[in-house]
Amino acid sequence: MKSLKDSELIRMMTFDKYLNRISGISSGGNQLRVSVKKSFQSASFSLFWRNWNPLFGYYLSLNINRPIKKISNSTISSFVTFLFSGFVLHDVWIMPLFYMIFHKVVWFPVTLIFLCYCFLIVFERFVNIRRRISGKGAQVIINTLYIIGGSIAGGLISALLLLKQMNEGPSQDC
Repeated sequence: MKSLKDSELIRMMTFDKYLNRISGISSGGNQLRVSVKKSFQSASFSLFWRNWNPLFGYYLSLNINRPIKKISNSTISSFVTFLFSGFVLHDVWIMPLFYMIFHKVVWFPVTLIFLCYCFLIVFERFVNIRRRISGKGAQVIINTLYIIGGSIAGGLISALLLLKQMNEGPSQDC
C-alpha cells in the first residue's frame, strides 16, 4: 500500500480530524486550553505556531504553506505564510483602527511582528538550538521568550516607522 505524505493526509482531513490529530481531542470544550498548553510546551517555535490556533493553522497550512513549499522551500513558505497571516488576518483590520487612533497610517504592525517570529523560526531551524533541551518547563520559557522578543522587536520597528512619519509632518509636495 502506498503511504501518503503528511500534506496529502491534511488535504484529505476534515477540520475536526485535523484538530483531533494535533490536539488529541475533537472540537469544543477543552480545545482552547489544550491548544495553549500544547503550544507553549512545543519543542520548537514552528510547532508552537502549528498548535497555537488550529483553525487558522489548518487553513494556512492547507492553502498557503504547503502549496508554496511544493514549488519552493520551507523557509520561503514560512515567510509567505507569516506575511499572509500578519497582513490578511490581522493588519487589514488593525491598520484602520490605528489610523483612527493616531491619525497616521501605522504600516503593517502585526505583519512586522510576525516577520520577527518567522526570523526566529528560521534561526531556530538553522542553528538547531533546541535539540538538546528537554523538559516542558524549559520549552515554555523558551517559547515565552520568543513571543516576547518577537513582539518587542516588531513593535519597536512599527513604532519607529510611526515616529518617523509623525516627525516628517505634512507633505510639502504642492
